[in-house]
Amino acid sequence: MKDERPLLIFRKTRVNRYTLPALLGCIEQEGLNRDYQVRLADSLEEIKEKGESGKTVVGFSFMTPQVMQVKEEVESLRKFLGPETILIAGGAQATGDPEGTQRLGFDFVFSGESETTFPAFLRQYLNGKLPSAGIISAEKNSSLFPIYPPYSLEHFFFSPIEITRGCLYNCYFCQTPRIFGCSLRHRKMDILFPQLQKAVFYGYRQCSFISPNAFSYGATERGRLEIAIIEKLLIQCQEAGCERIHFGCFPSEVRPDWVTMEVLQLIKKYCVNNTIVLGAQSGSNSLLHSLNRGHTAEQAETATQLIHQAGFRPHVDFVFGFPGETMEDRKLSLRLMEKMIQEEGAKIHAHTFFPLPQTPFFYQNPTPLDNETKNTLIDWERRKKLDGWWKEQEIMGWKIVEWRDQGLIGRR
Repeated sequence: MKDERPLLIFRKTRVNRYTLPALLGCIEQEGLNRDYQVRLADSLEEIKEKGESGKTVVGFSFMTPQVMQVKEEVESLRKFLGPETILIAGGAQATGDPEGTQRLGFDFVFSGESETTFPAFLRQYLNGKLPSAGIISAEKNSSLFPIYPPYSLEHFFFSPIEITRGCLYNCYFCQTPRIFGCSLRHRKMDILFPQLQKAVFYGYRQCSFISPNAFSYGATERGRLEIAIIEKLLIQCQEAGCERIHFGCFPSEVRPDWVTMEVLQLIKKYCVNNTIVLGAQSGSNSLLHSLNRGHTAEQAETATQLIHQAGFRPHVDFVFGFPGETMEDRKLSLRLMEKMIQEEGAKIHAHTFFPLPQTPFFYQNPTPLDNETKNTLIDWERRKKLDGWWKEQEIMGWKIVEWRDQGLIGRR
């Protein structure tokens, strides 16, 4: 007998592999997987194979660098599946630039956290009463994200566990406080523990976390570590059956001004990671100040020393090409990077700035990288002292500038 339920297809990519499990977990807890045939598609061709004109909703979750690829896929789907297929978008690009995202060809754009707005939309679709407005916005801090499981049991799709949303800081290049707000919301252990137990039963054994700053878990104010709460998290992960716990490393990082020997020893006691990912961003205090970063280069250096002393390898983020960056700023960064490599055995994770919608720097251009800086980064890369996608990001930065100036993204 043919299944008459409408299709709900999510475009699955490398970029949204941490987003989709939580969204699917929300759908499953709300019982909407009983009302829809929920499918994942790894390619445009797979969407076309699975989709049916007139009874299909196709969802995209993506970031700004994927804009052109998404635009091309949306245009192709429109031709193949017809105008009755509903195309929807969410994620960082949709939240930062809902109007520009809608112009890519989407029927509905979800701006903000969608744990409340998306289930409501799906129920409206079932009842044949779609929203009148194409942009569906959620208020910051309105999400029920701590309640829903951070995984899909139906699709056996697990990801690192998001434990914190929001950021107490307001770095001018970062979308996080614009998407999630400037207060912290944490997934409480009385909710997470049974979720973890169920995940472990289904084979989830290796536990890692998503957070703008892993060491801020449980905190409510700047720089106030809640050591007891972090320890409780790690203990209960063990008690739930997680065999290998990673904390303070990818896909999270930690801020230099939150690193203490006490929290590092806690990680050494309960976790298996050998590295701590540190967001230094620059070795120039004047540049850090202009970024509104909220810490100094000296704090980054001290944090690296503590990480090394605690027996971890520091994996330190630096970004080049910020608006207003000078050669002196770059020399200070390179000097600090070299010191971290030689004295603390650090590995550098290099980035190149690109402008993101809704950030204070969106309408500013990257500062072009000079050959001397590039050659130094390439040399460290060759010697395996540095990694990262900084070369690709340099190209992407100027593509985003072009899209912005053409009116493809951003307000017209």
